[in-house]
Amino acid sequence: MIIKHKVLIVVPSIKNDVPPYFKTEPVRSQLHLELNRLVLTCMAEGSWPLEFKWIRNGTELTRFSLEYRYLIPSLDRSHAGLYRCIVRNRVGALLQRRTEVQVAFMGSFEEGERAQSVSQGEGAVVPAPRIRSFPQPQVTWFRDGRKIPPSSRIAITLDNTLVILSTVAPDAGRYYVQAVNDKNGENKTSQPITLSVDNVGGPADPIAPTIIIPPGIPV
Repeated sequence: MIIKHKVLIVVPSIKNDVPPYFKTEPVRSQLHLELNRLVLTCMAEGSWPLEFKWIRNGTELTRFSLEYRYLIPSLDRSHAGLYRCIVRNRVGALLQRRTEVQVAFMGSFEEGERAQSVSQGEGAVVPAPRIRSFPQPQVTWFRDGRKIPPSSRIAITLDNTLVILSTVAPDAGRYYVQAVNDKNGENKTSQPITLSVDNVGGPADPIAPTIIIPPGIPV
C-alpha cells in the first residue's frame, strides 16, 4: 500500500502583515566634500518583501528594488538637492523625510574688470571678483601684497565690495582678494585690479558730497 502525504502551504493573511515603518529618519541637512563618496540609507522594517525607490527634488532616481541604499561614488556640485526614499510592501507604502545634501566646492574666479580710475578726492568702489563657491568663502582684500584693514576711510560691504572714501595718491595700486572655503580648505587668489588715482601730485579739487553706497547695502 502506498500512502501519499499531502503538503499544506500556508499563505499569511495580509491583515497579519506589518506595514513598512522607519527605524530612523535621516538628518535634515548634511554637508559633504566634492569628489567624496556618498551613501544614503533607507532604514525601514515591516513584512517582507520590502522594496525601495529613491527620488531627488521630486524626480525618480531608481525604480523599486530590494536595494535600500543609494550610492554616489564621487560627488560633484550637481548632486546637491533634496533626497528621500519610498519604501513599500504588499500592505502599503511610506515616504521618508527629506534630507538636503549640500556639496562643498570652490570654483575659479571669473574674469572681470582689470583696471579702474578715479579722480583724487572722489570715492572708489571696487566690487570683489566673482567666484562660485559653497558655502560662501571668507574674502580678504589686499593691496600690493598687504592686507587692507578697515578704517574710517576704507570699508568692506557685506557683499565684499571695497569702498575707499576720498581717494588720495597712495590709494593707487594693485588690488586683489583671497577667498577661503572653510569647509573644504581650498583657497584662491583673484587676478589684480589696478586702481589709478588721477591728479596725483597736485591738490584735489573741491568735490561736492555724494552717496557712494546707497541705503540698503550695509558696510
